[in-house]
Formats: sequence, structure tokens, C-alpha cells
Amino acid sequence: MLFEILTFLTSFIAMALIAASYFFSNKKFYLLFQSLGIVFLIASYLFGGQYFAMIGLFVGLLRTLTYYAFENKGKPAPIELAFLFSALTIASYGFVNFLILKTAQPLDLICLVSLVLYAFTFRIRDLKIMRFLTLVPTVLSIAYNALIGAAVFTVVSYSFELGANILSIFKYHIFKNKKPNAWRL
Repeated sequence: MLFEILTFLTSFIAMALIAASYFFSNKKFYLLFQSLGIVFLIASYLFGGQYFAMIGLFVGLLRTLTYYAFENKGKPAPIELAFLFSALTIASYGFVNFLILKTAQPLDLICLVSLVLYAFTFRIRDLKIMRFLTLVPTVLSIAYNALIGAAVFTVVSYSFELGANILSIFKYHIFKNKKPNAWRL
């Protein structure tokens, strides 16, 4: 019971941080809040005993922090890093799900494609393009979690993230705010 509560609590905090990330007009803050959200997601998967997701998110955290470091320098992350993080994600999946847990499923390909797309999407410096492209891996994450019968809260969390991203697209790119410094940090 305690682990279920901790899983729910850390998932909720992660959802709030990740959803908030979409409402920054600064890529550094976007990546910072994504990183913080991923830390809480890692904890939620640890408490829930979902070790592949936890390891996959650890690779995602390394990816996001690396992209954050490049963003702080005002430089784009090299495309080779997206390939490297994609390879690490696939290798960790193979190691955990084929060799250790022996739980590999064909549906896991949806999850892997989603994680690889995040690796390439997050390195894009233009937030407008990134917000639009992030829709695809987020929808894939929702579909994957729904198809594998993940906890309802997991599906709701990704759906909430998708909704936040769509709202940020409307706010920043469709109904552009008329106030020059609104939502800027």
C-alpha cells in the first residue's frame, strides 16, 4: 500500500512538472522542468516495480540534461547524441527485457519508437517545431500504456501532458499572446 501511494504521489508531481514545462518560452526552462519531471517519473516507476520504464527514463534524463547543457551554451546538441541516446535506450531495453526479465512484447516497439522520437525531438532548439513534433511520441506513449494495461493514472498523466502541449501550441503559436513579456522567464 505504501509503494502504491508513493507511486501515485511521485507520478502526480512528475505530471505537474512536465505539463508546466510546456508553458515556458525559454528552452532552458523547458528542459529543466522536463528533467525534474523525469526524476519523479523514475521514482514512480521504481516504487511501482516497472524497471524497464525506470531504466529507459534514466537514459531519458541523461539525454535531457545533456541537451540542457548544450542549450545553456547556446548551441544545438549534435545529431550524433540523438543517435547515441537512441542506441542506449534500445540496448537497455534489450538487456532488461530480453536477458533479465524475459518480458519482451511486440507492443514494446511502440514504446521504443516513442523514446527514440523524444531523443531526436528534444534536441531541436526551436520550441515551436519541438512542441509540434513532441505530439507524436506523446500520442504513442498514451497508446502504448493503454494497450499494455498500464495503471489508469499513467495513461491520464500522458494525456494530461498531451493536453498541456496542445494548449501551449495554441497559446504560443496559434493565438499568440499580445503582451510582449507574458510567460517569459
